[in-house]
Amino acid sequence: MRQGRPQKIVLATYGSWGDLHPFIALGQAFRARGCEVVLASHPDYRAKVEAAGITFTDYGASRETYVRDLRLPPAEIIKGLSTDHGFMIKRLIAPYLESSIGEISSVIAGCDQVLGSSFAYGAHIAARLHHKPFTTVALQPTVLMSSYDPPKVRKAPFIFAPRTQLGAAFNRLIIKTGERMMAATQAEVRRVYKHHGVKADIGLGGIVSDHQTLALYSPLLGDYQPDFPPNTRIVGFAFYDSETGETPRLEPRLAAFLDDGAAPLVFSLGTAVVYGGEDFYRDAIVAAKTLNLRAVILAGGDSPLLREDFGPDICVVTYAPHSLLFPRARAIIHHAGIGSTAQALRAGRPQLVTPVFGDQFDNARRLKKLGAAGVLNYDHWKTGAAVAHLKRLLADPSAARLAIDAARTVSLEDGAATAAEILTAG
Repeated sequence: MRQGRPQKIVLATYGSWGDLHPFIALGQAFRARGCEVVLASHPDYRAKVEAAGITFTDYGASRETYVRDLRLPPAEIIKGLSTDHGFMIKRLIAPYLESSIGEISSVIAGCDQVLGSSFAYGAHIAARLHHKPFTTVALQPTVLMSSYDPPKVRKAPFIFAPRTQLGAAFNRLIIKTGERMMAATQAEVRRVYKHHGVKADIGLGGIVSDHQTLALYSPLLGDYQPDFPPNTRIVGFAFYDSETGETPRLEPRLAAFLDDGAAPLVFSLGTAVVYGGEDFYRDAIVAAKTLNLRAVILAGGDSPLLREDFGPDICVVTYAPHSLLFPRARAIIHHAGIGSTAQALRAGRPQLVTPVFGDQFDNARRLKKLGAAGVLNYDHWKTGAAVAHLKRLLADPSAARLAIDAARTVSLEDGAATAAEILTAG
């Protein structure tokens, strides 16, 4: 740290709001400890981050750039993510890696520490080039790829909770096999590392830091494992959920709806999956009506559902702060993205999760193991299946009890403040 001056921290992340929001929480926590903070992410997020009081710098492509370069609408990009394990790295990260290094290099040159999400390769390379300590921020257990607590993915035949060293060894073999299969996907990323003379300390879960790893999720989802990267700390969830970067609030129409009747079902697909979610939401509305329950639909800003009238018991809005909406739900139906998972656990309401791609299947497994959620994969979501699963969930008294138990733990977590304390101590 520079003597007599506050630390300068650079935060770098890609992805949806579920990836961005924890980093905004981190930025605010570091600022509260007197640090200078720069958050680097997609250009689309500038206004939101700056409204939250954090300096912003562009890092990676914008939504418009992705649509232009891929020649695909957002819904098709989400389809690519859900059907091709390597789509994110090959199509959304690797083509922009060199430019992202250039965007962030001068900012990192003058900083003290860099924190990056698991796939923030450009920030990792720039940090190595400027000899700055890089801390990997693991937002979910999946990216830590432990052979003792392996992630659920669609094709890998892992042994979950292996009881013997032989079982763990089998899982290590599966991980090694996965790494070999992913070699072609990571080839361009590794080429860029090599071009800059930087060792590619990356695996299936992204960047493996030799400095420090902060697991920014609740220990309820996963405990420490013997094969975690060195200096790993599980610090708890980091919460932030403002749509604009200002103080979160419910829009008046939604607030009036919530005040006007029984607690509703809340349906959400986050801020990425939502682009392909029209059929999902239409089935959700029919399911709610079949059950004679009120419902709130978080449909995203581009949804045609916003222009339709589904009657007085259905409220369709673009977005609502989960911290204000979820505690008022009868049950929460979401895609098991890590941001929604954190907010749903803190709300203490029963959950039905509908994983679509990536870490969502593993988050769903962990929620089910906790007893905090039922699971119905997005691919199997139809009105009849939704009604049957929701009937079981709402009739199960243990679901409500276990959700409240989990909320007692998660509500005490402040992963952002804990992380900032760890990294500024001494």
